[in-house]
Amino acid sequence: MDTEDDQFIGKVGDFGKWQFRMFMLCGVFCVPTAWHVLIMTFMNAKVDHWCARPEELLDLDVESWRRISGQVNQSCQVINRNWTLWRPEIVEDDTVYEMIPCTKWEYDTSEFSSSITGDFDLVCDNKHLIGLTQTLYFVGMILGVLTFGVLADIVGRKTVLIPLLICICLTGVATSLMPTFPLFATARIINAFFVIGIFETQFTYCIELVGGKWTTIFGMGMEYVWVTGWLTLATFAYFVRSWRHLTLLISVPSILGILMIWLVPESPRWLLVMDKMKQAEKTIRSAAEMNGRTISEDWKPKPVQHEKQSKVNLLDLFRTRNMRLKVLIIYYNFFVNAFLYFGLTFNIGDLGGDIFVNFAVSGLLEIPAYGAAMFVLLKCGRRIPYGTSLILSGLFLLSVSLVPRGVYYKDWPAMALALTGKTCVTFSFGALFVYAAELVPTEIRTTAIGSASFLGRIGGIIAPWVGNLSSVHPYLPVGIFGVNAMAAGLISFFLPETKGKPLPYTIEEAEKLEMSSLLPKRRSKETDGAADQKE
Repeated sequence: MDTEDDQFIGKVGDFGKWQFRMFMLCGVFCVPTAWHVLIMTFMNAKVDHWCARPEELLDLDVESWRRISGQVNQSCQVINRNWTLWRPEIVEDDTVYEMIPCTKWEYDTSEFSSSITGDFDLVCDNKHLIGLTQTLYFVGMILGVLTFGVLADIVGRKTVLIPLLICICLTGVATSLMPTFPLFATARIINAFFVIGIFETQFTYCIELVGGKWTTIFGMGMEYVWVTGWLTLATFAYFVRSWRHLTLLISVPSILGILMIWLVPESPRWLLVMDKMKQAEKTIRSAAEMNGRTISEDWKPKPVQHEKQSKVNLLDLFRTRNMRLKVLIIYYNFFVNAFLYFGLTFNIGDLGGDIFVNFAVSGLLEIPAYGAAMFVLLKCGRRIPYGTSLILSGLFLLSVSLVPRGVYYKDWPAMALALTGKTCVTFSFGALFVYAAELVPTEIRTTAIGSASFLGRIGGIIAPWVGNLSSVHPYLPVGIFGVNAMAAGLISFFLPETKGKPLPYTIEEAEKLEMSSLLPKRRSKETDGAADQKE
């Protein structure tokens, strides 16, 4: 059978100048996906607040105002008295005044000139809306992940990617202009709807450009696009302290995505799968020429043979026991990885001190994690390193409960264990995208990865609410994260090893990757005899 690998990789090579150019172009244009997701760290930044001073006392310093108005230990209620009659020289008596809820607040602007907390008064009774903004963003991702995964498989990777880049520009600009919280939340949901489609489509596009070990390198390399976005956002946020201006800054560059119309071709593998032979031939010849490879003039790509004439869909992945079990394990692992990753990033990442330094350090920790993942996956395969990294993450997180609270400076041992656990899950999350992509076929790969990411976004939705359980016990959230990490790591050992195997094209080819066993298989006498004869 003439597969797309025979006709594409066989002609252009596993890797060359053409693939590197496409990877870099795609990466540069897709950096903003990280900006739009991670900006919530600065949008939702905690800022000090207090009940607003009456006009007659605007000249009074904030510390004195909070002392005389009953706001030393809280900032949601104020003493009910006639402040127009108050004077600094008045000696306070022992009168007990009634406390009434504040109706207006003032905010500390020493670190951020504006935040959504201050602009929309998300304090006191409305404080829960800050967490809701993160939840709603992941809801938008859930709505988008399946939509654009299916579209990318139907109309093409490039055809979906370019409009999405323009859409995140427009929705980002709209977000920066919204005057009320409901409108802001709506704009963020729509933005998330488009952002997740970019990441899923770009990832599939890039790993379909290469073969052999370069599938792993490109797959993990895409994670550095995320890290680049993380670190550049830290720089932008340091210099731009208004959430509106920062949102505008990170949104406008995506309009340049329109240039991809001329700079980036459609995925050759997708073209072959969809029987678009003329366009596939043109792209393959252009790639081969740039890579210094020669294709005979009479060569023509052949249609890829299908064993099934009907279109495949997501349900086809569940028709056999082998494929069904693999997909369900992938689904649970996507849920757990997102649950841990975003839970630790947004709920346990507050180390105290400077928010910009902490954010940058957290991003820098991703670099060695992804580098280690790339090296280990190339040398040791996928199955054992992936499962082991999750189990280690679980062990580090569960170990946090062994650290006594309040004994060490800022509880640094607990934070060190939590950050080490996050580094391990960063390794596993990056590896999971590569591993899962190698387990599902080309004809439905984007849809399959999209559906798995759907479950991952549910993990992202649940994460902030699990983080709130710290009010019950400070170590309860990391305990929940740790147990799930251990469970996901253990069941992942049932997945087959994919190192050195070509990307499957059809579901039938993916079926040949059979489930593994936690115990070594017993060798039969016939197998032993054959091995002895071979020796």
